[in-house]
Amino acid sequence: MSTGLVLLVEDHADTRHMMEEYLRFHDIRVISADNGLSGLAALRAHRPCVVLLDLSMPVMDGWRFRQEQQRLLDAALAGTPVVVLSALADAPTHADALGAVDLIPKPIDFDRMIAVVKSYCASAAE
Repeated sequence: MSTGLVLLVEDHADTRHMMEEYLRFHDIRVISADNGLSGLAALRAHRPCVVLLDLSMPVMDGWRFRQEQQRLLDAALAGTPVVVLSALADAPTHADALGAVDLIPKPIDFDRMIAVVKSYCASAAE
């Protein structure tokens, strides 16, 4: 069963590649960006069902991405669910402050990532 499109915003190339491959292995379409600025462009262009968002990135970090996302005039894009990906010790506090729907700590639990993505993409299709 194919699931809706996921936007992965992660600056670490090896991590991004592993996550992309695992999502695709589970028949989940994915588009990725290596920073928040290119992530915003991908959000607008592709309208994903969920965003997997790293916090610490160059150019535009995850905090700024989320601020800019919430300012978008298109309510559907502004409200696209965000799942924070982070190794920060205080990641739960940041995820909560950002209004993220979930947090996946790093190192990534890939099976949990798939379950979270499927839950948000399935509800977006309804």
